[in-house]
Amino acid sequence: MQGKPISKKSLAKRMLEYKEIYILMIPIVAFFIIFKYFPMHGIVIAFKNYLPKKGIIGSDWLGFDHFEAILKAPQFLRALKNTIVISLLKLGICFPVPIIMALFLNEMRLKKVRTSVQTLIYFPNFISWVIIGELVRIIFASGDGIVNNFIFSFGGDKKEFLTNPDWFYFILIVSTIWKEAGWGTIIYYAAMTSISTELYEAAKIDGAGRFKMAIYITLPSLAPIITMMFIMQVGNIMNAGFDPIFNLYNQSVYTVADILDTYMYRTGITGGEFERGAALGLFKSIINFVLLLSANAVIKKINGKGIYD
Repeated sequence: MQGKPISKKSLAKRMLEYKEIYILMIPIVAFFIIFKYFPMHGIVIAFKNYLPKKGIIGSDWLGFDHFEAILKAPQFLRALKNTIVISLLKLGICFPVPIIMALFLNEMRLKKVRTSVQTLIYFPNFISWVIIGELVRIIFASGDGIVNNFIFSFGGDKKEFLTNPDWFYFILIVSTIWKEAGWGTIIYYAAMTSISTELYEAAKIDGAGRFKMAIYITLPSLAPIITMMFIMQVGNIMNAGFDPIFNLYNQSVYTVADILDTYMYRTGITGGEFERGAALGLFKSIINFVLLLSANAVIKKINGKGIYD
């Protein structure tokens, strides 16, 4: 005898059943509505000759004039190149670091040591880039910086680290790893705690060492979260990181440090050309959206599953 089909619960009933979860979602939804979706109506300013007295809606349409002006500006190509270079450096160097750190953290057997290390690597995430920028200037200052004093004490010549374009990428990447790697480490380490211990026990019986267990059990188990983080990173290539670069760069290193975000800041905020700043921001968002979909499609072809089905 065929049973009756199970009726699907309505949204209202599901919300009532899981009301605690939906209540917890309220601040998150409110945040995105207020700070992400509501300001999106301002995108139209990129297509207008904005005049404050007329407002965004009342200002005259200009079409794609601001986009053409930006694309023809010599600073744009430099900022675009620097953005891509810095993003690729972060993807190639900074992205694997949290995975490696999480693997080492997982191998620590003493709980007190593991907890202490976990706290130390996660703590810099709470420090503002403004403070980190000042710390970097103290460490690498040309006159009495810590590094230069150390070099001079061994008979070497003091170097201009902060104003030398050849050193900017090194300082940026090291600072980024120190500040942000702990956050990624916690994410991967949390995912490791859900791996079944039976897999490790079976591998140990088969004679596998800790290195092989990490390679053949831990990493494959982390593949879904690594894939998701990688796709999100690729979809964020046009955002090379305004905060670290703004707090570390200066005019002497503009050739390698000026990115789309800092160029947009100088054009739209400092220069008062709000329309061109909005046009540049819209250009970045479109490119990031295309990269996100492309990366998801490629990963889905390889693994059979992307960030969404």
